[in-house]
Amino acid sequence: MSRKVIGVDLDDVLAAFIPLYVELANKRFGRPAIGTDPIDWEWSNMLPDKDEQALVWGDFDLIPNVWETLGVVPGVDPRLVYRLDQKHTVYFPTARRESAPDSTLKQSAYWIKKHFGIDFPQVIVSYEKGPLARALKYDYFIDDRPKNCIDIKLALPACKVFLKTSSHNLHYDMSSLCIERIAGFNEFARIILEGQ
Repeated sequence: MSRKVIGVDLDDVLAAFIPLYVELANKRFGRPAIGTDPIDWEWSNMLPDKDEQALVWGDFDLIPNVWETLGVVPGVDPRLVYRLDQKHTVYFPTARRESAPDSTLKQSAYWIKKHFGIDFPQVIVSYEKGPLARALKYDYFIDDRPKNCIDIKLALPACKVFLKTSSHNLHYDMSSLCIERIAGFNEFARIILEGQ
C-alpha cells in the first residue's frame, strides 16, 4: 500500500476536551452536570449564554499548559494512532486557541508524544482547515466538526472525509457531500491500515 497523507483533528477525536470544559463550567456555575454532553455546537443544552461561555474559557486559559492536561477520548487505541503515523504521513490540524506558558503547538505535540509515542508529531494550529487540506493534499481526514469536514471536502473533493460521530453533530446528514459518518478514530485508522 502506498503512503497516504492523513489529517486527524485532535479535540474530541483523540483528545477529550469536553470533560474539562464541563468540569470548569460546573465549578463556576454549578451546571451542567459532570458527564453532560452538548447536543450542538452552541452548547444550548448546557451553557447557552455566550458571556458565561467566555467566563469558562477565561478559567480554561488560567490553567498552565492546559492542552497537555486533557485525557484521551475513551476507546481510542494508542497503538492504532502510532501505527497510522508510522505507515503514513499524519498531520494533526487543530483549531485550538493559544495557551501559556508554552505555545499551543508545543503543548499539542507534547500531548501526542506522551499519549501515543510519536516522537515528532506534525501538529498545525489553524482555523482554516480547508486551505490547509489543499496545501497538504490529504487522502483521508477525520474531524468531529461538520463545518471542518465540509471545508475539507470542498477544498479537496478527492479526499475521503469522515465525520466522527459525537453528541454535538448527530443532527447533521453529510451523505449528500460524500462525507461518511464514523464511530471513532479506531474505525477510521482500520479503514486506512486495512486499505479499504
